[in-house]
Amino acid sequence: MLAAPATMLAAPAAAQSAVTHPFAYPQSDGGGEFFVVVEIPAGSSIKYEIDSETGHLFVDRFLSMPVAYPANYGSIPSSLGADGDPLDALVLTRQPVHPGAMIRVRAIGMLEMIDDGEADHKILAVPASDVDPAFDGVRSPEDLPADELRRIEAFFRVYKQLPDPEDAASIKLGGYRSAAEATEMVDAALAAWRDQPGR
Repeated sequence: MLAAPATMLAAPAAAQSAVTHPFAYPQSDGGGEFFVVVEIPAGSSIKYEIDSETGHLFVDRFLSMPVAYPANYGSIPSSLGADGDPLDALVLTRQPVHPGAMIRVRAIGMLEMIDDGEADHKILAVPASDVDPAFDGVRSPEDLPADELRRIEAFFRVYKQLPDPEDAASIKLGGYRSAAEATEMVDAALAAWRDQPGR
């Protein structure tokens, strides 16, 4: 069997060094649009999670409750929330988005959530117009069916009840906030990321 040329052997290492961690993916400036990296597709009962050190996508766990994620769930790259992690986002789409994919979105609101005494708000977003114009008329949580909003709240209220009911009891929901408040939170988190020492 012939040995592979040295250039072929070196290529993967060179390519790997140029890969950007998903949480560090650069955001565009202004315009109210930003990227979300999807970790969990809509309809999944598997909790996928991107490792903060390696950027690899892992299966964290299978949900014990008989529920599924009501929308694509992921993180906003190059953002820094109050808890030191990227902001969480729920992205409503017509079909589930593959785990690990980036999607450009705009915020339409935010679900206020406290988990174990810490703010863990969820940005509610839809695809940017050139990604999917089907959501152009959705500008606020009130533009969604009331059942859709209740379904999202119900999911976060119960998804941790098994195997630990006490863990679920630590979740407090505070209702939905406006697109303007959500956008303000995203902008502040993006600025906090940029303002980190050494960045």
